[in-house]
Amino acid sequence: MALVDAASEPPDGSFDHALSKRRYQVRRRDGQMWHRELLMTKGSQEVLLQEFPVKHVVGSGRFSRTYLAEVDGFVVESPITWYAATRAWGMSPGYDKAEAIGFERPATQQCLACHAGRTEMADRSVHRLRVIEAPIGCERCHGPGSLHIETHAAAGPTKDTPDYTIVNPARLSRDLAEAVCQQCHLQIAATVFSRGKDPTDFRPGLPLAASRQDYTLAFPDAPMTVVGHVEQMHLAACYRASPKFTCTTCHSPHGEPPPEKVVAHYRGVCLGCHQSGQCTVDANQRQRQSPDNDCVHCHMPKTPTDIPHLAFTHHRIGIHDPADASRRAANAHGPGTLKPFLDLSGLSDADRARSLALAYVDLANQDGDASSREHHQREALRRLADISGAGQGDSAVASSIAAMRLRLGQPGYAPFARAALADPTLAGQERSDALAALATAQFEEGRYADAIATINTLTQSRRESRYWVMLAQIERTRGDVERMKLALDKAVAIDPGLGSVHQQLAEFYRWKNDEGRARYHELRAGP
Repeated sequence: MALVDAASEPPDGSFDHALSKRRYQVRRRDGQMWHRELLMTKGSQEVLLQEFPVKHVVGSGRFSRTYLAEVDGFVVESPITWYAATRAWGMSPGYDKAEAIGFERPATQQCLACHAGRTEMADRSVHRLRVIEAPIGCERCHGPGSLHIETHAAAGPTKDTPDYTIVNPARLSRDLAEAVCQQCHLQIAATVFSRGKDPTDFRPGLPLAASRQDYTLAFPDAPMTVVGHVEQMHLAACYRASPKFTCTTCHSPHGEPPPEKVVAHYRGVCLGCHQSGQCTVDANQRQRQSPDNDCVHCHMPKTPTDIPHLAFTHHRIGIHDPADASRRAANAHGPGTLKPFLDLSGLSDADRARSLALAYVDLANQDGDASSREHHQREALRRLADISGAGQGDSAVASSIAAMRLRLGQPGYAPFARAALADPTLAGQERSDALAALATAQFEEGRYADAIATINTLTQSRRESRYWVMLAQIERTRGDVERMKLALDKAVAIDPGLGSVHQQLAEFYRWKNDEGRARYHELRAGP
Protein backbone atom coordinates (compact mmCIF):
# COMPACT_ATOMS: atom_id res chain seq x y z
CA MET A 1 0.00 0.00 0.00
CA ALA A 2 1.23 3.47 -0.86
CA LEU A 3 0.08 7.04 -1.34
CA VAL A 4 -1.16 7.61 -4.88
CA ASP A 5 1.28 9.44 -7.13
CA ALA A 6 -0.92 10.50 -10.04
CA ALA A 7 2.08 10.88 -12.34
CA SER A 8 3.09 7.21 -11.98
CA GLU A 9 -0.35 5.58 -12.04
CA PRO A 10 -1.93 3.93 -15.12
CA PRO A 11 -3.42 6.26 -17.76
CA ASP A 12 -6.82 7.87 -17.58
CA GLY A 13 -9.64 5.76 -18.94
CA SER A 14 -13.35 5.01 -19.05
CA PHE A 15 -15.51 1.91 -19.23
CA ASP A 16 -19.19 1.01 -19.08
CA HIS A 17 -20.62 -1.58 -16.69
CA ALA A 18 -23.83 -2.85 -18.27
CA LEU A 19 -25.02 -4.86 -15.25
CA SER A 20 -25.29 -1.81 -12.99
CA LYS A 21 -25.91 0.68 -15.82
CA ARG A 22 -22.94 2.70 -14.64
CA ARG A 23 -20.05 4.36 -16.44
CA TYR A 24 -16.73 4.68 -14.62
CA GLN A 25 -13.98 7.15 -15.42
CA VAL A 26 -10.44 7.82 -14.23
CA ARG A 27 -9.33 11.43 -14.66
CA ARG A 28 -6.37 13.56 -13.51
CA ARG A 29 -7.25 16.93 -12.05
CA ASP A 30 -5.23 19.38 -9.95
CA GLY A 31 -2.41 16.87 -9.53
CA GLN A 32 -4.72 14.15 -8.19
CA MET A 33 -6.28 11.03 -9.67
CA TRP A 34 -10.09 11.12 -9.50
CA HIS A 35 -12.40 8.12 -9.79
CA ARG A 36 -15.87 8.96 -11.10
CA GLU A 37 -19.17 7.07 -11.21
CA LEU A 38 -21.78 8.16 -13.76
CA LEU A 39 -25.22 6.98 -14.79
CA MET A 40 -25.37 5.49 -18.29
CA THR A 41 -28.01 7.39 -20.25
CA LYS A 42 -29.42 7.01 -23.76
CA GLY A 43 -28.57 10.59 -24.67
CA SER A 44 -25.31 12.51 -24.61
CA GLN A 45 -26.01 14.13 -21.24
CA GLU A 46 -23.41 13.23 -18.58
CA VAL A 47 -25.09 12.32 -15.29
CA LEU A 48 -22.41 12.35 -12.60
CA LEU A 49 -23.32 10.34 -9.49
CA GLN A 50 -20.17 10.80 -7.42
CA GLU A 51 -16.43 11.37 -7.75
CA PHE A 52 -13.55 11.33 -5.29
CA PRO A 53 -9.77 11.75 -5.41
CA VAL A 54 -8.15 8.43 -4.52
CA LYS A 55 -5.57 8.62 -1.75
CA HIS A 56 -3.99 5.16 -1.43
CA VAL A 57 -3.19 2.40 -3.92
CA VAL A 58 -3.20 -1.24 -2.82
CA GLY A 59 -1.21 -3.85 -4.71
CA SER A 60 2.17 -3.99 -6.42
CA GLY A 61 0.60 -3.86 -9.86
CA ARG A 62 1.81 -7.35 -10.76
CA PHE A 63 -1.81 -8.48 -10.93
CA SER A 64 -3.86 -5.40 -10.15
CA ARG A 65 -4.00 -2.02 -8.45
CA THR A 66 -6.99 -1.19 -6.25
CA TYR A 67 -7.62 2.26 -4.78
CA LEU A 68 -8.89 3.77 -1.55
CA ALA A 69 -10.48 7.17 -1.04
CA GLU A 70 -11.04 9.11 2.15
CA VAL A 71 -14.56 10.54 2.33
CA ASP A 72 -15.81 12.51 5.34
CA GLY A 73 -12.95 10.98 7.33
CA PHE A 74 -13.89 7.40 6.36
CA VAL A 75 -11.66 5.10 4.29
CA VAL A 76 -13.62 3.50 1.42
CA GLU A 77 -12.73 1.31 -1.54
CA SER A 78 -13.11 2.55 -5.08
CA PRO A 79 -15.18 0.45 -7.50
CA ILE A 80 -12.42 0.91 -10.12
CA THR A 81 -9.34 -1.36 -10.35
CA TRP A 82 -6.47 -1.52 -12.82
CA TYR A 83 -5.78 -5.06 -14.14
CA ALA A 84 -2.28 -5.82 -15.38
CA ALA A 85 -3.33 -8.80 -17.53
CA THR A 86 -5.62 -6.70 -19.72
CA ARG A 87 -3.85 -3.38 -19.11
CA ALA A 88 -7.24 -1.83 -18.61
CA TRP A 89 -9.56 -0.46 -15.95
CA GLY A 90 -12.40 -2.67 -14.72
CA MET A 91 -14.70 -3.31 -11.77
CA SER A 92 -12.99 -3.96 -8.47
CA PRO A 93 -13.28 -7.50 -7.04
CA GLY A 94 -16.81 -8.10 -5.75
CA TYR A 95 -18.31 -5.17 -7.69
CA ASP A 96 -19.24 -6.99 -10.90
CA LYS A 97 -22.96 -7.20 -10.09
CA ALA A 98 -26.20 -5.45 -10.91
CA GLU A 99 -26.50 -3.75 -7.53
CA ALA A 100 -23.96 -0.94 -7.68
CA ILE A 101 -21.86 -0.67 -4.52
CA GLY A 102 -20.16 2.54 -5.59
CA PHE A 103 -17.93 4.10 -2.93
CA GLU A 104 -19.87 2.64 0.03
CA ARG A 105 -17.70 -0.38 0.78
CA PRO A 106 -15.68 0.30 3.94
CA ALA A 107 -11.96 -0.40 4.08
CA THR A 108 -11.80 -1.74 7.63
CA GLN A 109 -8.91 -2.36 9.95
CA GLN A 110 -9.20 -6.08 9.17
CA CYS A 111 -8.77 -5.29 5.46
CA LEU A 112 -5.82 -2.98 5.95
CA ALA A 113 -4.12 -5.24 8.51
CA CYS A 114 -2.82 -7.22 5.53
CA HIS A 115 -2.34 -4.38 3.05
CA ALA A 116 -0.77 -1.67 5.22
CA GLY A 117 2.18 -1.74 7.56
CA ARG A 118 0.32 -0.24 10.50
CA THR A 119 -3.07 1.36 11.02
CA GLU A 120 -5.00 2.55 14.04
CA MET A 121 -8.76 2.64 14.49
CA ALA A 122 -10.04 6.15 15.24
CA ASP A 123 -12.96 6.80 17.59
CA ARG A 124 -13.86 3.08 17.81
CA SER A 125 -15.18 3.40 14.25
CA VAL A 126 -15.60 0.72 11.60
CA HIS A 127 -13.50 2.55 9.02
CA ARG A 128 -12.21 5.84 10.37
CA LEU A 129 -8.56 4.81 10.29
CA ARG A 130 -5.18 6.44 10.73
CA VAL A 131 -2.53 5.00 8.44
CA ILE A 132 0.68 5.09 10.47
CA GLU A 133 2.82 3.08 8.02
CA ALA A 134 1.50 2.47 4.50
CA PRO A 135 3.84 -0.25 3.11
CA ILE A 136 4.33 -3.62 4.80
CA GLY A 137 7.43 -3.35 6.99
CA CYS A 138 9.97 -5.74 8.48
CA GLU A 139 8.05 -6.08 11.74
CA ARG A 140 5.13 -7.80 10.00
CA CYS A 141 7.19 -11.00 9.75
CA HIS A 142 9.92 -10.41 12.35
CA GLY A 143 7.96 -8.85 15.19
CA PRO A 144 8.76 -5.69 17.16
CA GLY A 145 12.27 -4.46 16.39
CA SER A 146 13.15 -1.94 19.10
CA LEU A 147 15.08 -4.42 21.27
CA HIS A 148 16.91 -5.69 18.17
CA ILE A 149 18.03 -2.17 17.28
CA GLU A 150 19.10 -1.36 20.84
CA THR A 151 21.14 -4.57 21.09
CA HIS A 152 23.00 -4.04 17.83
CA ALA A 153 23.51 -0.35 18.56
CA ALA A 154 25.38 -1.49 21.68
CA ALA A 155 27.67 -3.82 19.66
CA GLY A 156 25.23 -6.75 19.93
CA PRO A 157 25.74 -10.48 19.31
CA THR A 158 28.27 -11.89 16.87
CA LYS A 159 27.26 -13.62 13.66
CA ASP A 160 27.90 -16.98 15.30
CA THR A 161 25.35 -16.31 18.06
CA PRO A 162 21.60 -16.62 17.38
CA ASP A 163 19.93 -13.26 17.79
CA TYR A 164 16.97 -13.77 20.09
CA THR A 165 16.04 -10.07 20.14
CA ILE A 166 14.07 -10.49 16.92
CA VAL A 167 11.99 -13.30 15.41
CA ASN A 168 13.66 -15.27 12.63
CA PRO A 169 10.92 -17.43 11.04
CA ALA A 170 13.59 -19.83 9.77
CA ARG A 171 14.21 -20.93 13.37
CA LEU A 172 10.54 -21.48 14.17
CA SER A 173 8.64 -24.75 13.96
CA ARG A 174 6.68 -25.24 10.74
CA ASP A 175 3.37 -24.34 12.37
CA LEU A 176 4.71 -21.14 13.93
CA ALA A 177 6.59 -20.14 10.78
CA GLU A 178 3.49 -20.70 8.68
CA ALA A 179 1.48 -18.54 11.07
CA VAL A 180 3.61 -15.60 9.92
CA CYS A 181 2.39 -16.19 6.35
CA GLN A 182 -1.11 -17.21 7.37
CA GLN A 183 -1.81 -13.92 9.16
CA CYS A 184 -2.52 -12.52 5.68
CA HIS A 185 -2.56 -15.41 3.22
CA LEU A 186 -5.06 -17.61 5.06
CA GLN A 187 -8.27 -16.38 3.43
CA ILE A 188 -11.04 -18.65 4.60
CA ALA A 189 -14.80 -19.00 5.20
CA ALA A 190 -14.91 -17.26 8.61
CA THR A 191 -12.47 -15.59 10.97
CA VAL A 192 -12.96 -14.69 14.64
CA PHE A 193 -10.66 -12.74 16.93
CA SER A 194 -10.03 -13.85 20.50
CA ARG A 195 -11.43 -11.94 23.46
CA GLY A 196 -9.76 -8.54 23.61
CA LYS A 197 -7.85 -9.05 20.35
CA ASP A 198 -8.10 -7.20 17.04
CA PRO A 199 -6.57 -7.72 13.56
CA THR A 200 -3.31 -6.00 14.55
CA ASP A 201 -2.56 -8.13 17.63
CA PHE A 202 -0.84 -11.15 16.06
CA ARG A 203 2.88 -11.33 16.81
CA PRO A 204 5.35 -13.49 14.82
CA GLY A 205 6.55 -16.44 16.86
CA LEU A 206 3.14 -17.05 18.48
CA PRO A 207 0.39 -19.46 17.35
CA LEU A 208 -2.09 -17.75 15.06
CA ALA A 209 -4.98 -19.38 16.97
CA ALA A 210 -3.98 -17.47 20.11
CA SER A 211 -5.20 -14.22 18.55
CA ARG A 212 -7.69 -15.44 15.93
CA GLN A 213 -9.48 -18.59 14.81
CA ASP A 214 -10.20 -19.53 11.19
CA TYR A 215 -12.90 -21.87 9.93
CA THR A 216 -13.48 -23.78 6.70
CA LEU A 217 -16.93 -24.55 5.35
CA ALA A 218 -17.48 -28.29 4.91
CA PHE A 219 -20.43 -29.97 3.19
CA PRO A 220 -21.96 -33.28 4.31
CA ASP A 221 -22.24 -34.83 0.85
CA ALA A 222 -19.07 -33.59 -0.80
CA PRO A 223 -15.37 -33.25 -0.10
CA MET A 224 -14.27 -29.84 1.12
CA THR A 225 -14.23 -27.31 -1.67
CA VAL A 226 -10.84 -25.64 -1.42
CA VAL A 227 -10.29 -22.04 -2.46
CA GLY A 228 -7.42 -20.54 -0.49
CA HIS A 229 -3.75 -21.26 -1.14
CA VAL A 230 -3.08 -22.31 2.45
CA GLU A 231 -5.97 -24.78 2.47
CA GLN A 232 -4.83 -26.17 -0.86
CA MET A 233 -1.23 -26.59 0.25
CA HIS A 234 -2.27 -28.46 3.41
CA LEU A 235 -4.05 -31.04 1.24
CA ALA A 236 -1.08 -31.52 -1.09
CA ALA A 237 0.73 -34.86 -0.95
CA CYS A 238 4.08 -33.04 -0.89
CA TYR A 239 3.06 -31.12 2.22
CA ARG A 240 1.72 -34.19 4.03
CA ALA A 241 4.74 -36.30 3.15
CA SER A 242 7.45 -33.85 4.17
CA PRO A 243 7.51 -32.12 7.58
CA LYS A 244 9.86 -29.51 6.06
CA PHE A 245 7.63 -28.52 3.16
CA THR A 246 6.11 -25.10 3.77
CA CYS A 247 5.38 -21.72 2.16
CA THR A 248 9.04 -20.70 2.02
CA THR A 249 10.00 -23.94 0.28
CA CYS A 250 8.95 -22.20 -2.91
CA HIS A 251 8.58 -18.53 -1.95
CA SER A 252 11.22 -16.22 -0.56
CA PRO A 253 9.59 -13.46 1.49
CA HIS A 254 12.39 -11.13 0.38
CA GLY A 255 11.78 -11.40 -3.35
CA GLU A 256 10.65 -13.65 -6.18
CA PRO A 257 12.97 -14.79 -9.00
CA PRO A 258 13.11 -12.61 -12.13
CA PRO A 259 10.72 -13.64 -14.95
CA GLU A 260 13.44 -15.30 -17.03
CA LYS A 261 14.35 -17.58 -14.10
CA VAL A 262 10.88 -18.41 -12.77
CA VAL A 263 10.50 -21.83 -14.46
CA ALA A 264 14.01 -22.96 -13.54
CA HIS A 265 13.55 -21.81 -9.94
CA TYR A 266 10.31 -23.70 -9.28
CA ARG A 267 11.40 -26.74 -11.27
CA GLY A 268 14.53 -26.82 -9.10
CA VAL A 269 12.36 -26.86 -5.98
CA CYS A 270 10.44 -29.87 -7.29
CA LEU A 271 13.64 -31.70 -8.28
CA GLY A 272 14.93 -31.24 -4.76
CA CYS A 273 12.72 -34.23 -3.85
CA HIS A 274 11.57 -35.75 -7.15
CA GLN A 275 13.62 -37.27 -9.95
CA SER A 276 13.17 -35.81 -13.44
CA GLY A 277 12.71 -39.30 -14.84
CA GLN A 278 9.61 -39.85 -12.68
CA CYS A 279 7.41 -37.78 -15.01
CA THR A 280 5.01 -40.17 -16.76
CA VAL A 281 3.79 -37.75 -19.45
CA ASP A 282 4.86 -38.73 -22.97
CA ALA A 283 7.92 -36.69 -23.98
CA ASN A 284 6.32 -35.45 -27.21
CA GLN A 285 3.18 -34.36 -25.37
CA ARG A 286 5.27 -32.65 -22.70
CA GLN A 287 7.24 -30.84 -25.39
CA ARG A 288 4.03 -29.56 -26.96
CA GLN A 289 2.36 -28.51 -23.72
CA SER A 290 5.37 -27.26 -21.79
CA PRO A 291 8.57 -26.81 -23.83
CA ASP A 292 10.38 -25.64 -20.69
CA ASN A 293 9.45 -28.90 -18.91
CA ASP A 294 7.71 -26.83 -16.25
CA CYS A 295 6.44 -29.04 -13.40
CA VAL A 296 4.09 -26.27 -12.24
CA HIS A 297 2.33 -26.23 -15.61
CA CYS A 298 0.67 -29.59 -14.88
CA HIS A 299 0.85 -30.00 -11.12
CA MET A 300 0.01 -26.41 -10.04
CA PRO A 301 -2.03 -25.09 -12.95
CA LYS A 302 -3.47 -21.60 -13.22
CA THR A 303 -7.10 -21.65 -12.15
CA PRO A 304 -9.78 -18.98 -12.55
CA THR A 305 -10.92 -17.03 -9.50
CA ASP A 306 -13.94 -14.90 -8.64
CA ILE A 307 -11.76 -11.85 -9.24
CA PRO A 308 -12.30 -10.53 -12.78
CA HIS A 309 -9.33 -10.88 -15.17
CA LEU A 310 -7.22 -12.89 -12.70
CA ALA A 311 -6.13 -16.50 -12.35
CA PHE A 312 -4.02 -17.85 -9.51
CA THR A 313 -1.78 -20.86 -9.15
CA HIS A 314 -3.46 -23.94 -7.69
CA HIS A 315 -1.53 -24.94 -4.56
CA ARG A 316 -2.91 -28.46 -4.17
CA ILE A 317 0.10 -30.01 -5.84
CA GLY A 318 -0.91 -33.17 -7.70
CA ILE A 319 -2.62 -34.51 -10.80
CA HIS A 320 -5.62 -32.31 -11.51
CA ASP A 321 -8.80 -33.59 -13.12
CA PRO A 322 -11.03 -30.65 -14.13
CA ALA A 323 -14.04 -32.96 -14.42
CA ASP A 324 -13.53 -34.19 -10.85
CA ALA A 325 -13.24 -30.61 -9.60
CA SER A 326 -16.51 -29.78 -11.36
CA ARG A 327 -18.23 -32.76 -9.73
CA ARG A 328 -17.00 -31.70 -6.29
CA ALA A 329 -18.22 -28.16 -6.84
CA ALA A 330 -21.61 -29.42 -8.04
CA ASN A 331 -22.03 -31.50 -4.88
CA ALA A 332 -21.07 -28.65 -2.57
CA HIS A 333 -24.56 -27.36 -1.92
CA GLY A 334 -26.55 -26.46 1.17
CA PRO A 335 -25.45 -24.23 4.04
CA GLY A 336 -22.46 -26.35 5.10
CA THR A 337 -20.85 -26.70 8.52
CA LEU A 338 -17.95 -24.69 9.93
CA LYS A 339 -14.84 -26.59 11.03
CA PRO A 340 -11.70 -25.07 12.61
CA PHE A 341 -8.77 -25.05 10.20
CA LEU A 342 -5.99 -24.89 12.79
CA ASP A 343 -5.57 -26.66 16.13
CA LEU A 344 -7.64 -24.91 18.81
CA SER A 345 -6.64 -27.17 21.70
CA GLY A 346 -4.92 -24.22 23.38
CA LEU A 347 -8.31 -22.55 23.91
CA SER A 348 -10.68 -23.34 26.76
CA ASP A 349 -14.00 -25.05 26.03
CA ALA A 350 -15.79 -21.75 26.64
CA ASP A 351 -13.54 -19.86 24.22
CA ARG A 352 -13.92 -22.53 21.53
CA ALA A 353 -17.72 -22.35 21.88
CA ARG A 354 -17.63 -18.54 21.70
CA SER A 355 -15.34 -18.60 18.69
CA LEU A 356 -17.51 -21.03 16.71
CA ALA A 357 -20.67 -19.07 17.46
CA LEU A 358 -19.07 -15.82 16.29
CA ALA A 359 -17.72 -17.63 13.22
CA TYR A 360 -21.32 -18.34 12.18
CA VAL A 361 -22.03 -14.63 12.67
CA ASP A 362 -19.12 -13.77 10.37
CA LEU A 363 -20.32 -16.30 7.80
CA ALA A 364 -23.90 -14.99 7.95
CA ASN A 365 -22.66 -11.43 7.41
CA GLN A 366 -20.98 -12.36 4.14
CA ASP A 367 -23.13 -15.18 2.71
CA GLY A 368 -24.91 -14.01 -0.44
CA ASP A 369 -27.42 -16.89 -0.62
CA ALA A 370 -30.58 -15.96 1.30
CA SER A 371 -31.44 -19.47 2.54
CA SER A 372 -27.88 -20.21 3.67
CA ARG A 373 -27.62 -16.80 5.29
CA GLU A 374 -30.74 -17.37 7.40
CA HIS A 375 -29.50 -20.83 8.38
CA HIS A 376 -26.19 -19.37 9.56
CA GLN A 377 -27.97 -16.57 11.42
CA ARG A 378 -30.14 -19.07 13.31
CA GLU A 379 -27.19 -21.34 14.01
CA ALA A 380 -25.20 -18.37 15.31
CA LEU A 381 -28.08 -17.19 17.50
CA ARG A 382 -28.63 -20.66 18.97
CA ARG A 383 -24.98 -20.97 19.93
CA LEU A 384 -24.73 -17.40 21.20
CA ALA A 385 -27.82 -17.88 23.38
CA ASP A 386 -26.24 -20.96 24.97
CA ILE A 387 -23.07 -19.00 25.75
CA SER A 388 -24.98 -16.04 27.17
CA GLY A 389 -27.26 -18.30 29.19
CA ALA A 390 -24.24 -19.99 30.74
CA GLY A 391 -22.93 -16.59 31.86
CA GLN A 392 -19.90 -16.81 29.56
CA GLY A 393 -20.80 -14.00 27.19
CA ASP A 394 -19.09 -10.68 26.65
CA SER A 395 -19.86 -7.48 24.73
CA ALA A 396 -19.09 -9.12 21.37
CA VAL A 397 -21.53 -11.94 22.15
CA ALA A 398 -24.21 -9.48 23.33
CA SER A 399 -23.80 -7.30 20.22
CA SER A 400 -24.05 -10.33 17.95
CA ILE A 401 -27.22 -11.59 19.70
CA ALA A 402 -28.78 -8.15 19.21
CA ALA A 403 -27.81 -8.11 15.54
CA MET A 404 -29.01 -11.66 14.82
CA ARG A 405 -32.34 -11.13 16.64
CA LEU A 406 -32.93 -7.91 14.71
CA ARG A 407 -32.12 -9.45 11.33
CA LEU A 408 -34.32 -12.47 12.01
CA GLY A 409 -37.22 -10.27 13.13
CA GLN A 410 -37.12 -11.60 16.68
CA PRO A 411 -37.95 -9.38 19.68
CA GLY A 412 -35.78 -8.83 22.71
CA TYR A 413 -32.67 -7.45 21.01
CA ALA A 414 -32.59 -4.07 22.79
CA PRO A 415 -31.33 -5.35 26.20
CA PHE A 416 -28.42 -7.11 24.48
CA ALA A 417 -27.56 -3.96 22.52
CA ARG A 418 -27.54 -1.92 25.74
CA ALA A 419 -25.42 -4.53 27.51
CA ALA A 420 -22.89 -4.51 24.66
CA LEU A 421 -22.67 -0.71 24.59
CA ALA A 422 -21.99 -0.62 28.33
CA ASP A 423 -18.50 -1.89 27.47
CA PRO A 424 -16.34 1.23 26.84
CA THR A 425 -13.90 -0.82 24.76
CA LEU A 426 -16.52 -2.08 22.28
CA ALA A 427 -15.41 -0.97 18.81
CA GLY A 428 -15.74 -1.50 15.09
CA GLN A 429 -18.46 -3.64 13.55
CA GLU A 430 -19.68 -4.96 16.90
CA ARG A 431 -20.23 -1.45 18.23
CA SER A 432 -21.91 -0.44 14.97
CA ASP A 433 -24.28 -3.44 15.16
CA ALA A 434 -25.20 -2.66 18.77
CA LEU A 435 -25.86 1.01 17.96
CA ALA A 436 -28.05 0.05 14.98
CA ALA A 437 -30.10 -2.35 17.12
CA LEU A 438 -30.52 0.21 19.89
CA ALA A 439 -31.58 2.96 17.45
CA THR A 440 -34.16 0.63 15.90
CA ALA A 441 -35.60 -0.22 19.33
CA GLN A 442 -35.75 3.45 20.34
CA PHE A 443 -37.55 4.33 17.11
CA GLU A 444 -40.08 1.53 17.58
CA GLU A 445 -40.67 2.66 21.18
CA GLY A 446 -41.39 6.22 20.01
CA ARG A 447 -38.30 7.59 21.74
CA TYR A 448 -37.38 9.71 18.76
CA ALA A 449 -34.90 12.07 20.43
CA ASP A 450 -32.95 9.10 21.82
CA ALA A 451 -33.05 7.32 18.44
CA ILE A 452 -31.71 10.43 16.68
CA ALA A 453 -28.86 10.73 19.20
CA THR A 454 -27.96 7.06 18.74
CA ILE A 455 -28.01 7.32 14.94
CA ASN A 456 -25.84 10.43 15.07
CA THR A 457 -23.28 8.39 17.01
CA LEU A 458 -23.69 5.53 14.54
CA THR A 459 -23.07 7.73 11.50
CA GLN A 460 -19.75 8.75 13.05
CA SER A 461 -18.80 5.08 13.22
CA ARG A 462 -19.73 3.93 9.73
CA ARG A 463 -20.49 5.64 6.44
CA GLU A 464 -23.58 3.71 5.33
CA SER A 465 -26.68 5.04 3.57
CA ARG A 466 -29.25 2.94 5.43
CA TYR A 467 -28.60 4.77 8.70
CA TRP A 468 -29.39 8.10 7.06
CA VAL A 469 -32.55 6.59 5.57
CA MET A 470 -33.54 5.51 9.09
CA LEU A 471 -32.86 9.02 10.37
CA ALA A 472 -35.04 10.45 7.59
CA GLN A 473 -37.88 8.10 8.60
CA ILE A 474 -37.66 9.33 12.19
CA GLU A 475 -37.63 12.98 11.16
CA ARG A 476 -40.61 12.41 8.88
CA THR A 477 -42.50 10.74 11.73
CA ARG A 478 -41.71 13.77 13.90
CA GLY A 479 -43.00 16.04 11.13
CA ASP A 480 -39.68 17.79 10.46
CA VAL A 481 -39.52 17.58 6.66
CA GLU A 482 -36.51 19.90 6.38
CA ARG A 483 -34.37 17.62 8.55
CA MET A 484 -35.83 14.63 6.68
CA LYS A 485 -34.60 16.19 3.43
CA LEU A 486 -31.09 16.72 4.85
CA ALA A 487 -30.91 13.06 5.92
CA LEU A 488 -32.13 11.87 2.49
CA ASP A 489 -29.55 14.11 0.81
CA LYS A 490 -26.82 12.41 2.83
CA ALA A 491 -28.20 8.94 2.00
CA VAL A 492 -28.03 9.48 -1.77
CA ALA A 493 -24.65 11.18 -1.47
CA ILE A 494 -23.35 7.89 -0.03
CA ASP A 495 -25.37 5.63 -2.35
CA PRO A 496 -26.60 7.41 -5.50
CA GLY A 497 -28.37 4.20 -6.53
CA LEU A 498 -31.20 4.64 -4.01
CA GLY A 499 -33.96 5.23 -6.55
CA SER A 500 -36.78 5.43 -4.02
CA VAL A 501 -34.88 8.05 -2.01
CA HIS A 502 -34.24 10.12 -5.13
CA GLN A 503 -37.98 9.90 -5.82
CA GLN A 504 -38.79 11.18 -2.32
CA LEU A 505 -36.41 14.08 -2.86
CA ALA A 506 -37.97 14.83 -6.22
CA GLU A 507 -41.39 15.01 -4.54
CA PHE A 508 -39.98 17.26 -1.82
CA TYR A 509 -38.49 19.72 -4.30
CA ARG A 510 -41.63 19.74 -6.41
CA TRP A 511 -43.56 20.59 -3.24
CA LYS A 512 -41.06 23.42 -2.81
CA ASN A 513 -41.67 24.52 -6.44
CA ASP A 514 -38.03 23.82 -7.29
CA GLU A 515 -38.50 22.06 -10.62
CA GLY A 516 -34.76 22.02 -11.40
CA ARG A 517 -33.83 20.05 -8.28
CA ALA A 518 -36.88 17.83 -8.70
CA ARG A 519 -35.77 16.95 -12.22
CA TYR A 520 -32.21 16.33 -10.98
CA HIS A 521 -33.44 13.61 -8.60
CA GLU A 522 -36.00 12.17 -11.03
CA LEU A 523 -33.21 11.59 -13.53
CA ARG A 524 -31.25 9.63 -10.91
CA ALA A 525 -34.31 7.76 -9.64
CA GLY A 526 -34.44 5.81 -12.89
CA PRO A 527 -37.49 4.44 -14.68
